[in-house]
Amino acid sequence: MIVITWNCQGAASKGFIRAAKWMIRSHNPDILCHMETKTSGTNADDVCKKLGFDKWARVEALGFSGGIWILWYDDLNIEILSSHPQFIHMAVEGKNNNKWTSMTVYGSPSLHLRKRLWNDLRQNKTKVSGPWLIAGDFNAVISNEETSNHDGGTSHRNEDFKNWIFNEGLVDLGYTGQPFTWKRGTDLSMFRGARLDRALCSMD
Repeated sequence: MIVITWNCQGAASKGFIRAAKWMIRSHNPDILCHMETKTSGTNADDVCKKLGFDKWARVEALGFSGGIWILWYDDLNIEILSSHPQFIHMAVEGKNNNKWTSMTVYGSPSLHLRKRLWNDLRQNKTKVSGPWLIAGDFNAVISNEETSNHDGGTSHRNEDFKNWIFNEGLVDLGYTGQPFTWKRGTDLSMFRGARLDRALCSMD
């Protein structure tokens, strides 16, 4: 099974639709997850229809920020267990009858809202059992080395994130590519970057 999660930073433009269709043709994902879609309502439904999937579920954007979409085909049995302003929680049964729990996350840029997120994602609160995959843009890092400013003191602001990963027994699946998944600024003196996106899973 192929699952793609993509922080698309806006899903209403023609450029997004072209890029999304290219990604679908190139990788043929079974499940496609978008974060920070920045669009909602009938506009969001119109874009989802153009992407060619049979079904979808959404957390609406708040104004022009946030938003999570999950799109999939009819040959998968997916049940949306709950929706939250910062994640979608679903049970997945694949084509070979494998069953697992999946969550797609878009962590709020607001620190106090992210602190609520780690509490709301605890297994004893979400009733997760069995294999668990959780992926997306967490808007948090686990060390200063995951930012362009190693001395920026970001680590202490993410203690709750690190503690949540440890307490839930989650494993970082790792990735290949550039060191930062979010970047801003091209001038060296103004450049900022961080690894805000990741995929985590339970041991099973």
